[in-house]
Amino acid sequence: MRKRVLAGALGLAAGITGLATSASAQDPFWLHPYNFFGEETALTASVNLGDLDGDGDLDGFAVNGRHWIQQDEVFLNNGLGFFRSARNAGPDRATGYEAALADLDGDGDLDAAVARDLLPVLLLFNDGNANFTQARELGPVAQARSIAAADLDGDGDQDLVLVQRGEANRYFLNDGEGGFGADIELTGAWQTIQVAIDDVDGDDRLDLVFSNRGGEGVVLYRGLTEGGFAEPVLLGGELEMEIRAIELGDVTGDGHPDIIAGGMEAQSLIFVNDGLGGFGRVERFGAETDVVFGLALADFNQDGAMDIAVANGGVRNRIYFRDSAGFVALDVGDEASNSYNLSVGDLNADGRPDIVYAVSEGSNYTLINRLDPD
Repeated sequence: MRKRVLAGALGLAAGITGLATSASAQDPFWLHPYNFFGEETALTASVNLGDLDGDGDLDGFAVNGRHWIQQDEVFLNNGLGFFRSARNAGPDRATGYEAALADLDGDGDLDAAVARDLLPVLLLFNDGNANFTQARELGPVAQARSIAAADLDGDGDQDLVLVQRGEANRYFLNDGEGGFGADIELTGAWQTIQVAIDDVDGDDRLDLVFSNRGGEGVVLYRGLTEGGFAEPVLLGGELEMEIRAIELGDVTGDGHPDIIAGGMEAQSLIFVNDGLGGFGRVERFGAETDVVFGLALADFNQDGAMDIAVANGGVRNRIYFRDSAGFVALDVGDEASNSYNLSVGDLNADGRPDIVYAVSEGSNYTLINRLDPD
């Protein structure tokens, strides 16, 4: 069993020193002064990445507002990793939290489904050039906090899972042309904030994992059948910590997706997959000072191990690099930012995963990865 992550100021400092010496430049994650984007007054809840205009690079779809009315925006990549132009996403200002980017109508470009607070989901259909002008609403008025797209029923199109705080979470099945039937409620109501989707038990059906506030922990729904999703399973019991961020990925290197749950003023958790979708072993990583609003997984230093980037609210953002002893931590980004979420992708086509941080009450920003492979 690998050792748990270094935690506390001494461990973090040692990790930073060791990592920086192997970087290809003085700053391994470059925050260029021109790589801030969006209004400083925007309450950005998320920035999702995708090729929205069909030119081969990753653009940003920023959802703004949270409980307050603001305009969502599309930020276009100039191919070098800089968002140099922007346009409104959709016709109206609203209380937005997150967008799922997926080809919802089967025409080959990325559309958007936007989760909004106390409003129905907004479906925005792309004309292929990052113009989201055709819009319609979906589902009930809800305390939506996030949304995700995946092929839940295995018919080849993208369905939607809607996360609602304090109400039953829901899913919508796609008819392949962007039409969605009646929403279907999942059993149970939780203080849910995010969802992660993957096949955790190897049965070729996608499973749902939800993160919950208020000590309600992590809840797993096993894959969709004709009878719906299985009854929820509470993982690890009720936890004396708040969890907002959730992600799925193989961080233990055994080929099975583990569950990563971000800690709020507590160490984060890894629910280790036993290969059959059992999660009886839990590891901890990170610092107790982390306030994790968002998680993203990537092999940032290209050493073959999955690393974990966290978006922290009110404290410095960090990347946790996996090694044979656990994790090594690196502080990154703007010290003053209040990050609400993050996304990862290769923004400048150099083969390295870069990071975009969504900042609430400040400008969003991009970190360009300049790490060489070990």
